[in-house]
Amino acid sequence: MHSPEGGERELLVRAATRMFAALGYDGTSMEQVAEAAQMDLADIHPHFATKRELYLEVMRHVRDVLSEALQAVAEEMMTASPERQAEMLYRFIDAYIDMCVAHPEVPALWMHRWLSDASDISDLELESAQPLAQLVVDAVAKVAGPADADALHTTYTMIWCIQGFALSGVLNGSGRRKGVEDAEQLERFRKHMHQLIGRVLRLS
Repeated sequence: MHSPEGGERELLVRAATRMFAALGYDGTSMEQVAEAAQMDLADIHPHFATKRELYLEVMRHVRDVLSEALQAVAEEMMTASPERQAEMLYRFIDAYIDMCVAHPEVPALWMHRWLSDASDISDLELESAQPLAQLVVDAVAKVAGPADADALHTTYTMIWCIQGFALSGVLNGSGRRKGVEDAEQLERFRKHMHQLIGRVLRLS
């Protein structure tokens, strides 16, 4: 059973995650976080003395979500036999898509980072993203085998495409956006990513 203090801290992290994902770190104030958590501003400070501390805690949770969803399948892709490499690559793509569907805050928070949000926190990528990203790059390099493909940019093509679709979807011809909430478009995107990356790596 969580203590009241633990419950308050978790509530703050959840509220801050929503606000940072929606508005970015630079666009969010501690007052807005307090309002979203339905707490007094003074009640935040025993848990997080600054907005920076709260943001870093949110991004630690994001790192954990990414690691839980992707690390094991990336490691399997790295060690798969040649006969199973394509299967493991597609499993990784599906796991990444499923993570973004289940946790839309993750691509939203990282998209803000890509646009230089919280630019004064310069070591976050090195600590939170680089280890897992490098594992994936190394795994893609192994899957690529004889293909004349750049593993680094192939990896980031996956990341950019998947996170972009998760956040904005596609225009469906009538000017309306359809994304992960639309089962048909989600399945089409999943198949497209298999085909796209498979062809880059000469797997299909």
